[in-house]
Amino acid sequence: MSRLVSFFVLTLLAVSIAFAQGINGKWKGQMQSPNGPVDLVFSFKVSGDTLTGSVESPMGVLPIINCKLDSNKFSFDVNAGEMTISHDCSVMGDSISMKVPWMDGDTLEIMLKRLAEPGKESKQ
Repeated sequence: MSRLVSFFVLTLLAVSIAFAQGINGKWKGQMQSPNGPVDLVFSFKVSGDTLTGSVESPMGVLPIINCKLDSNKFSFDVNAGEMTISHDCSVMGDSISMKVPWMDGDTLEIMLKRLAEPGKESKQ
């Protein structure tokens, strides 16, 4: 029984690490604003159980902070001026579904798509 439990724990750990490594790279999405669409590019880097990165927007490049990894979900914050914006994310292959609490109690939903790495073109 002890071997079975150890195997299960190690398998779960391996899957979690593989998931986290799958976040690495650049992801592009678009946010709808009152002034029209805003392009966003997120860069994520996972090292062990630590997530770091940034978001490129018309405001410039902003670091992500307060990152948490949990199974196929992760979250982080971005300080934009005097405002901290929370992001709750779910990974689905080469897509990330992102929910961002917004003003008036609304929630913005943004779908990110993985950008091809330089030198690695996607096969279609």
